[in-house]
Amino acid sequence: MNDRRVVIVDFIYDFPNKEQLDAEELLERKELIWESRLRELERNYNQKFTEVACFAGLFYPSVEEHFPLRHIQAAQSKFLLSSERISLNLFQTLADRNIVSPKSNLLVSVGSSQTDNLSKFALMGLEGDDLEKAVDLIDPLGYLKLLQWVRPPALETISEASTSGIGAMYSAYSKIKKGEFDVAITGGASAVTFPSPYELSHFGTGDTRAMQPFEEGASGHYFSEGGVAVLLKEREQALADGDTILAEIKDISAGTMGNPVVNRMAIKKLVSRSLANAGIEQEAEIFLELYGRGNEIDDTAEFSCLRNLQKVYTNLRGGFLKEDVHYIVGYYGQIGMCRLLDSKREHIPLQGREVKQPNSFIGRITDEQWSQNVGEYDLVSILSYSMHGNSYNLLLGMNEGDGDVQIEGRDYQ
Repeated sequence: MNDRRVVIVDFIYDFPNKEQLDAEELLERKELIWESRLRELERNYNQKFTEVACFAGLFYPSVEEHFPLRHIQAAQSKFLLSSERISLNLFQTLADRNIVSPKSNLLVSVGSSQTDNLSKFALMGLEGDDLEKAVDLIDPLGYLKLLQWVRPPALETISEASTSGIGAMYSAYSKIKKGEFDVAITGGASAVTFPSPYELSHFGTGDTRAMQPFEEGASGHYFSEGGVAVLLKEREQALADGDTILAEIKDISAGTMGNPVVNRMAIKKLVSRSLANAGIEQEAEIFLELYGRGNEIDDTAEFSCLRNLQKVYTNLRGGFLKEDVHYIVGYYGQIGMCRLLDSKREHIPLQGREVKQPNSFIGRITDEQWSQNVGEYDLVSILSYSMHGNSYNLLLGMNEGDGDVQIEGRDYQ
């Protein structure tokens, strides 16, 4: 079964400032946004929430309006956590616009970043008919039973904080490779149902969190809601279904950094192992998207790792595709992948960011180290890290398929 190949045939992603919204404006409006969302919660749960506030972050003005669930009765969907609603909307969109053969073994692999699960306590305050309608949602996977499929899928959840999304994809990829499944929808969302005055995990400090990664003075990110869903298939199944292949997953490798701070030597070994697993020659041209935690310590370690890798892989170049995206816990690392797939599907060139003023530890960045032109590379390697020390490398082959896709009457050419 090791010769089975896993490909990406569709995807969807979202975050509050994706559609030309200004992140700074959303930050300024956060109190008004939370007041509106509290009114939604009080209506749905028939409870009054007091002594709550919200921390600095990028939030959807209304999760209910932005992520409708028309196939689920409102009497039940109103009890969903924000992260569950986002995940259901993204997963159902992929299921509705793609072919999933009734004979296929289907896996739904969800990455749970645990940013929202503390809100389950609100279900315990329900009574009578409301409690009866909501009780199934207490099960961490219960909400996935609300999805509509051609046949019931297998369900799993992966909880790894910042690497939950790629962890779920790693599990799905491995199981398709082994022949256990033919098709997988993998992904999930990070959101906050109930406003809290404190960030559960600190993604930065102070007002400088809007500073882009690798720049002088960068100190982290603001928290952001958002989500990703990806449809994976075994390659022959995708061809039989008439899918357009957007990319092939050449390898996903997992490892540990040994601590929360980026460990340059551990990451070098991880990327080297991932490239070796895929049989990539040392002369190959490779675009390595760095994670970009956005603080000077981790960003400097990433650049040091990049330089060490270039001693062996001389045509490897670093880059960054997540510009203007704040920290979507569990899914930040996959946003660059989604933007890259978007550029292929839409036939619009994607430019990586230019580092205008590298921090003093990184020093000067040359063309021999960095590239903005990801479209010139057939091999793209994408790093992800967790605050718990987990690490992953996703290696994509971008020369599969012709990039022409028809979805829901829309022609992507």
